[in-house]
Amino acid sequence: MPDPDGLELSHAQLAPSEAISYFRQKVNMPTQRWGELESAAHARGFAVAGATSHALLTDFKTAVSRALSNGTTLQEFRKTFNSIVKKHGWSHNGSPGWRAKIIYETNLASAYSAGRYRQMTTPAALELYPYWRYVHHACAHPRPAHVAWSGIILRNDDPWWATHYPPNGWRCHCTVEVVSAGRMERNGWKVEESPPVETRPWRNPATGKEEHVPVGIDPGFQSNQGLEWTKVEQARASTTMKPITHVNEQPVATLPAQEQRAVHRKQLGQFYDMEDKEAGNRPNGIVEAGNFHPAIQKLLDSKTASVLLSDDNIRKNIDHHPELGREDYEALADVLADPDYALPSKGDDYKLVLLYRTENAFYKVAVKTTRKRDVNFATSILRKSLRDLPQLLRNNDVLYEKK
Repeated sequence: MPDPDGLELSHAQLAPSEAISYFRQKVNMPTQRWGELESAAHARGFAVAGATSHALLTDFKTAVSRALSNGTTLQEFRKTFNSIVKKHGWSHNGSPGWRAKIIYETNLASAYSAGRYRQMTTPAALELYPYWRYVHHACAHPRPAHVAWSGIILRNDDPWWATHYPPNGWRCHCTVEVVSAGRMERNGWKVEESPPVETRPWRNPATGKEEHVPVGIDPGFQSNQGLEWTKVEQARASTTMKPITHVNEQPVATLPAQEQRAVHRKQLGQFYDMEDKEAGNRPNGIVEAGNFHPAIQKLLDSKTASVLLSDDNIRKNIDHHPELGREDYEALADVLADPDYALPSKGDDYKLVLLYRTENAFYKVAVKTTRKRDVNFATSILRKSLRDLPQLLRNNDVLYEKK
């Protein structure tokens, strides 16, 4: 899992796809003053204090999006900022250099944070890394509270992360790192009790409303943007896609195998259809992709035949293999239920590679089970030329072949 954090925001880096997706899904939110948009709402809304025009906000959003995608430096962004201000005749508070820096650094920091959180909360990552560790990085003006939190290790589902996942203030460069059980043991680390969350009253200058902000966190930073983004997408998914549980009032699990496969194909198609790059939407959640052939379930020693496909895997595939379309994802149900071959995944006892021939090509699908053998995932899908199949079979042990 790449680690985009540790980013020095005055120096550009190419953002991971998750950070870019987080930022692109935001919608313009015109505001008169900073504070009008609540902390949690920043996960869905793009706002620049004092920018009340949608056209102005669109230009700023485009500039920040390019900075994330292309690695634009702060110096380059300042030039773009000046051009946008001149174009719209925008009167803003603060010097142009300072204001451009605030827009650049705050939006990049929140996007990297949300993207990192998305990577850390995939089903596979949560299982492999049960613990998270707060890390404070040396800086010219360290915040005492952030220094005190450095080194704290909590479970990845501890509620403390809902309010204390960085950034926790303006120009905060703190990060969170994932920790495996093995690393905990090697370093002699112990899981700590969740620190008490003390709050202080703060009156929002824009709304006049008194809010309670955790001590050590700057107002406006008390929400975990990655978590809030997840909530937004889950809410959207709940209205966009409903899992098929019954057909003609009969539970799917009780249907004949061929009919179950048809249901899985339909669900996979619906999952893929959630992709809308223009709107910034991506598949969200987890869908049941199909059921293993009994021989494959036995090879993995899995307790269940059900195989899941998570949004994390389909997002990456959509980005890196745009040649795959709806019908390719629908075919995943057939690959799982009736593969032609199963190959080992070198060095991984929990993983297999399934091959499924069609008339003109073959699918290569990686599947894995968890260490407890109670959850299975399809982790990638590729469509390859049939001429590559013989060599692939020659170069690998064949654990299963359809008769």
